[in-house]
Amino acid sequence: MTGHEGTASRADGEGTASPPGTGITGPPNPIRPDQTLAPFQASLSPPRAHHLRPGVVHEVDIAETTMAIHPDLPPVPVWGFGAGGRIASPGLLLEAPAGQETWVRWRNFLPASVHPGDAVQPPPRLPIATAVLGDPNGDTDSVQNYLGGQGGAPEDTSGAPIGWTTVHLHGAHAPSDADGWPDNMAATGSDQLSAYLNSYDNLDLGLGKVGEFLWYHDHAMNGTRYHVYSGLAGGYLVRDPRERELGLPSGEQDGEILLVLQDRNLDVVDGELRLLHKTTTATATTTATAESFGPLTLVDGRLWPRLALRPMVYRLRLLNGSNARTYRLHLVTVTQGADGARVVTPQHDRVLVIGTGGGLLWRGWRLGDDQALTVASSDRIDVLVDLTGLQEGEQLFLVNSAQAPFQGKPPSSPLTTLLTEGDRPGRGPYPWVLRLDVDHDAQPVGAPGSLFTDTAAAVLNPAFRRLVHDDKQQAPTGEPEPFPVTKHDHRTILLAETTPPGHLYLHEIVEDPAGKISIQFPGEAAPTTYRVEGWMPDDKAVSSSRVSFYDRIALRPRLGQWQVWRFVNTTGDTHPMHIHQSQFQPLNPAGTRLIVTDAGGTNLYNPETRTTSAPLVPDPDPNNQPRTFEPSEIHGWNDVIRVDPGNIVEVAVRFDIPGRYVYHCHILEHEDTEMMRPFVVTVTDMSDGAMGPMGHHLPNSHAS
Repeated sequence: MTGHEGTASRADGEGTASPPGTGITGPPNPIRPDQTLAPFQASLSPPRAHHLRPGVVHEVDIAETTMAIHPDLPPVPVWGFGAGGRIASPGLLLEAPAGQETWVRWRNFLPASVHPGDAVQPPPRLPIATAVLGDPNGDTDSVQNYLGGQGGAPEDTSGAPIGWTTVHLHGAHAPSDADGWPDNMAATGSDQLSAYLNSYDNLDLGLGKVGEFLWYHDHAMNGTRYHVYSGLAGGYLVRDPRERELGLPSGEQDGEILLVLQDRNLDVVDGELRLLHKTTTATATTTATAESFGPLTLVDGRLWPRLALRPMVYRLRLLNGSNARTYRLHLVTVTQGADGARVVTPQHDRVLVIGTGGGLLWRGWRLGDDQALTVASSDRIDVLVDLTGLQEGEQLFLVNSAQAPFQGKPPSSPLTTLLTEGDRPGRGPYPWVLRLDVDHDAQPVGAPGSLFTDTAAAVLNPAFRRLVHDDKQQAPTGEPEPFPVTKHDHRTILLAETTPPGHLYLHEIVEDPAGKISIQFPGEAAPTTYRVEGWMPDDKAVSSSRVSFYDRIALRPRLGQWQVWRFVNTTGDTHPMHIHQSQFQPLNPAGTRLIVTDAGGTNLYNPETRTTSAPLVPDPDPNNQPRTFEPSEIHGWNDVIRVDPGNIVEVAVRFDIPGRYVYHCHILEHEDTEMMRPFVVTVTDMSDGAMGPMGHHLPNSHAS
């Protein structure tokens, strides 16, 4: 676009060396393969917030730019967001006052979007490269985690609306017309005007919500994975006065720092360095929904950067803006032992989790040495980091122990082995994320050490209520007051995968004596039969595979009615499930688990025939149990929850704005290829001509 300049600040500072003996080296430089692409060479500066004012329509432009990710690499072309002729990726950090409506006009200046068949304009082109290739070793050695295209063919993107945008404010309590419906796309030269409430959902119930850590990104139907990977994402904070009352850093000048984590790959195409969206195909003739994992981690658009901070307390707001990768983050020191071996020591006592995407927790969570900050795609986490007592020149490292694809399991090797290339080939060989350098002259100054200890002892959100299934459940001593979600409706959703792997679906099921899906949920004496909801009682559907996004809308919760949505993962991967409009909580302290494969590893549920070959029953193996939810999940509000393989996760959610919305897996390659479904919040029980009143579909409704 004429008049717009890329302003992602260049990573041109001189890098400081890692401590001797750490053994931290980088991969070959894709531009100069005889040289190493060393980590911790690019420096970070905390982004400044762009404040949204009530009563003003703020114009945010979507345009092309470049991003300098490393001092030894040329800038790469990307798309980004900005204002006043300055475009960056990640985009502007937007900040809005809680409880006050603000307006944003998202203006599309991308050079790409043209109408199909336009003979005058050139075909639309992404700023990134794409590659699709075979994956002979599958998840044990995923080709996505290797640098470069490896001879893969360009992906066919003709089915994606390249350059057509619809911006979604992820996690927002927003009206349907401001939610970024996937089909409501704006072409080049047009715009999207959105009014954001910046309010908390379900205020009438007084459930306790303080501040929100949201993010915005493109949500175009079948194009989200390409557009977000190309750079269309940014942070959005809803600022609550309670944050300053607690003394929390509330701006970059106070020591609040937004860190956007994004995994990326690189390749040289026609002599130009580009970001690479790399994936695999299940067979030579089958379109896959395989994820795009990048072996390189960018933080605020910099590759494995360093951040200079004083020995003070800082507030780090971490956003996982990756397409598919889950991070399991550890704060560590790396030193050389007396025998010359590398010594990695967790520094988790310096980390206090204080919030999620849904705002402040009931109280802070002190991270244990055997724990980690697990952030799936689209997750946000709010932490205080205490650097007091550290000396000038000391260094801490933020590293990732999660493998990709992620299956909910802790790392099989100790942290000491994570910092050497080749320890985990094909599962994420470069675990580095960020280095923190102690510098007594660094800016911003940060907060005193007393903030960390005072916050750790305080109840941050005294109005917080813990959702429970019924009024018979009591809060354990020292826990927040429960809020029973009585008079609720149950919904069950199967996360399903075809064989061979590569096609993923969301199947909304209902009880039916004639159904061919047999499930015995924990606590039940025998299996119950279900069917996938379709157009008619005999389960006819528009799509042959069922369920397509455009099939009949089966989920129509009534305005203000509590819903208990039960996600059942019959696949082999962890899926971060996201529900639009409202924040939610898991109902139990842990998930439950079913046996979903036979002895040979074949899925018992076939989504093509919508049948089970044997009943799905509770897994009795004590060594194969579901994960326990983290304090940030049960003492806070979230809009995304991880559902591990074979796990059942129940969440309670209440919608208080009518209209149409979506829910989906937030692995973007899954979302774009049928792992997304609509729901409609209705103001009354709506009649469905062929089926009668909506209540006909709710055999699992009950009062408590």
